[in-house]
Amino acid sequence: MSYGDLVDEVLIHLTLVIDYITYAYNTLVSIILIKFLNQSPLHVHNSTSSYHPAVLVTGTSSGIGRDVALTLAKQGYTVFATVRREVDAEELKNRFAELDNAMNGKLIPLIMDVTNKDDIQKAYDSVRTTIGREIPFVGLVNNAALIFYVPLEIASESCYEDSFNTNYFSIINLTKKFLPLLRESRGRVVNVGSIASWGPAPSMGIYSATKAAIRAITQVWRMETRSMGIHFSLVEPGVVSTRFTESQMKAYRASMIPPAVVSDAIVHALTAPYPKNTYYVGLDARLIAVANWFFGDRIIEAVQSKALAVPNDMITVM
Repeated sequence: MSYGDLVDEVLIHLTLVIDYITYAYNTLVSIILIKFLNQSPLHVHNSTSSYHPAVLVTGTSSGIGRDVALTLAKQGYTVFATVRREVDAEELKNRFAELDNAMNGKLIPLIMDVTNKDDIQKAYDSVRTTIGREIPFVGLVNNAALIFYVPLEIASESCYEDSFNTNYFSIINLTKKFLPLLRESRGRVVNVGSIASWGPAPSMGIYSATKAAIRAITQVWRMETRSMGIHFSLVEPGVVSTRFTESQMKAYRASMIPPAVVSDAIVHALTAPYPKNTYYVGLDARLIAVANWFFGDRIIEAVQSKALAVPNDMITVM
């Protein structure tokens, strides 16, 4: 193992240790609030070898979505995994067939464009038909996202529209469509945001704006559905090592986290008796969130304009 790999392993394990400390703290606070505010605890749908509650995960052709879909299926859930291409669906099924499936979970790919309402309706109909009344629908993971690295001044109108349609409006449309099923089972929604909503960087303004909108809508939805027994969690990762070019890897390697670490947070949000409201995943995500609160915008922006400038080969001209 090289020195760089050793450092990566240490950082990953340190991140997980910090995560589980925060999970324990969150559990303690939740128990106190439930007791003194007279709130009902959330329902837990843990799978077994004979009980396979259903979950829908979007954007599963790669990265976080792919990893969490496979992880949940291995744990015994019935996972509906959305992809945009048939080739990705076949690859995902083949990958799952290679894994140990001791819990008898299922992975069912769905061809879906999250920005297309007809596709969303077809996905809903497919889920409803497949699970019937015997299998509860317990989770929606809104992960699909689009990112352009482009300065705001030269970004085209379609760049703005495509980003918000994929990253924001798709979450609204999917959640509204599947909320009745989640209400029946007292299920959960996990929205995958980004620490970019707290610490936007040059050439990532549109992406950061969509993720900030997700943070706000998740908070409001959580408050509006609490009486229904539904819980909304927001997962805000730092830099995740998925589909990066060599120069991008060099620029951000020190702070990258593997998708599996993000999947761990998503699984906790779906299955824990006391899920967190917000999961900051990765040391960089935690540092950015704390630094924004402690130092304020002026200092943070001055540092980011120098330290977080996007390399030229990452800029997409739209």
